[in-house]
Amino acid sequence: MAKPRVLLAITAYNGEAFIERTLDSAKRIDETEAGVDVLVLDDASPAPGFSGRLAAMCAKRGIGYYRTPRNLGIPRNVSLGMLAAVEQGYDHVIISNSDVLYPRNVVNQLVRAARADGVGSVTAWSNNVSLYSLPNDDPDTLLADQDVVDFVSDSLQGHYGDAVMDIPAGISFCVLIPTAVVRDVGVMDPVFGRGYCEETDWSLRSLAAGYRIALAPGTFVYHSGRGSNLEAGLVSHEHTSVPENERIIDLRYPMFRSQVRAFASSGILDEAHLYGIDAIIRRAGEQFGYSIDVGWRPPSTVGDDVVRCVVGAEGLDETVLLRYRGFTHLKDVDPFRVAEGLKEYFGGQDAVAVNIFDRGRLASALSDAFPDRAERHGNYPARV
Repeated sequence: MAKPRVLLAITAYNGEAFIERTLDSAKRIDETEAGVDVLVLDDASPAPGFSGRLAAMCAKRGIGYYRTPRNLGIPRNVSLGMLAAVEQGYDHVIISNSDVLYPRNVVNQLVRAARADGVGSVTAWSNNVSLYSLPNDDPDTLLADQDVVDFVSDSLQGHYGDAVMDIPAGISFCVLIPTAVVRDVGVMDPVFGRGYCEETDWSLRSLAAGYRIALAPGTFVYHSGRGSNLEAGLVSHEHTSVPENERIIDLRYPMFRSQVRAFASSGILDEAHLYGIDAIIRRAGEQFGYSIDVGWRPPSTVGDDVVRCVVGAEGLDETVLLRYRGFTHLKDVDPFRVAEGLKEYFGGQDAVAVNIFDRGRLASALSDAFPDRAERHGNYPARV
């Protein structure tokens, strides 16, 4: 049986600062589940010389390129990608922004998720996608790296597999749509002008047609977010959307805001975040190691890939704070078996370092448990 074909349609409007890394990332995508062709849709970018340089970038990488004769706006440019996929016989189309990093598993995971009964669209998880973002302290510093994105996505795949989660609306920063659904539901509504909210409208139209709107928690796409739209003045620094387009959504779908609030308050996403981040941190500790910091002055000497476990000096708390590349997780522990509990949690691995900044029962126990790794530091503060 032939593999399905996927058209990855990357919409572009200026954005030279980040689009080249997006193209490189797209060329690395694994094609085990589906054959992938990449097409860049340049919406008449006005930056001097940018379109020519972008065309050369695409030609160098064997990526398709098309520049519209005039600026169409996001909805119409996205519709070009949807129509191209339908007319050229693809099985799926992925609509994507140009300021992302794809994990190698992105197409495999999205295609698998789309096989679930009734699914009409599948949005990837990310760090900067409204509700569907894994909480992270500093993603642009700590996650904007191809190897890190692959690691995070592989970790989520290991936990969630090809599971899908029903969500109120998809987001076209990276969304897969079967072309059969495009034929049924249609393309984006041009009433949304230069853009924003068009994918919400499309999602709700697909829902009315009987399709499920899904999130694939088994894949993670890094998203810088809003770069070219801020530059173009489409959104302001104070807004993440276009108020005029939101009013169209409110008029067409008066129950939508309450449905989003109900979904956000249901606890479903909170639980998904909890288990997803737990899977990422646990795997990072197993693969890259973990350190234990005892006391209220944790050091900053360990590398970004080492998981940092911060515990109170007296060891009376029943939780340990775990940190890995901006992700944080509270791990329940037996306060009398912290060393054993962390070692078990990280697959039997010993801590790579134990930094003790105070005295107390736990400090002594960890010194005994890791005699060749424990290092005692002075606890006199540099400043108060």
